[in-house]
Amino acid sequence: MVRQTQGYCIEEERNALLEIKASHRKSYDSKMDHFLPTWVDYGSNTPRNGGGNCCDWERVNCNTTTGHVIELSLYNLRGAINLYIESRSKFWPLNFSLFLHFKELKSLNLSYDFLDKEVVKTGLERLSSLKKLEVLDLSWNDDIDNGILPALKTLSSLKILVLGSTNLNGNFPISEFAALENLEMLDLSICPFNGTFEIQGSERVSILRKLKILNLRFSGFNENIITSLNTLSSLTSLDLSENPMSGPFPAQDHHKCTTTNTNTTATTS
Repeated sequence: MVRQTQGYCIEEERNALLEIKASHRKSYDSKMDHFLPTWVDYGSNTPRNGGGNCCDWERVNCNTTTGHVIELSLYNLRGAINLYIESRSKFWPLNFSLFLHFKELKSLNLSYDFLDKEVVKTGLERLSSLKKLEVLDLSWNDDIDNGILPALKTLSSLKILVLGSTNLNGNFPISEFAALENLEMLDLSICPFNGTFEIQGSERVSILRKLKILNLRFSGFNENIITSLNTLSSLTSLDLSENPMSGPFPAQDHHKCTTTNTNTTATTS
């Protein structure tokens, strides 16, 4: 099935996409013909209805007027299940600088891509120059740990951040997210945190004031987290399911919030 042309892509951005593909294939010595088969370089002189238009490539969405790439869905690039064990033994040293070519990028999905945590640490800081980036998904990259948190502070334009099924662990460093003043949705599910977290001092007034959706499913939190969560005044949806919480969830603690915990789903008003 041929996708309808969204616009004609920018040559600089097409070249960056080809470099991303080449990087991944080189990392895994991949010669698979089925790997991103639409990402083919036919040269800058290709007619506008030809394969050189990266706006028609899989996993790429462009602005229909300007042709700039606005969304990249690069999740699970390894794909084939029979390569799972092999790919886990080697992480992808993705060059995050390649994303700087996409000046209009709004959404970037890099989930389940076996990203090298050291590369992610430095790479996230580079993404801070993408002022329109609103969605970032790094979930299911189990090499990623707390070391990326300082770099996340620089991504103040983010509205949606997905870090589920990573190796964020220990005492939950909520203060690391304080700079993400535009954040509306945060997914930290299936991470090995330790019990609870506290919001202290001036952070109680200013932290995550726009956060509406928080997913903490299966992340090791206990009932003591409830008091701290009360400071998140805009919260409308909270998932605490599959956490070691004792007793019924105190619905009165979260007004206007739909809450899922181990035993029940309650909507408070």
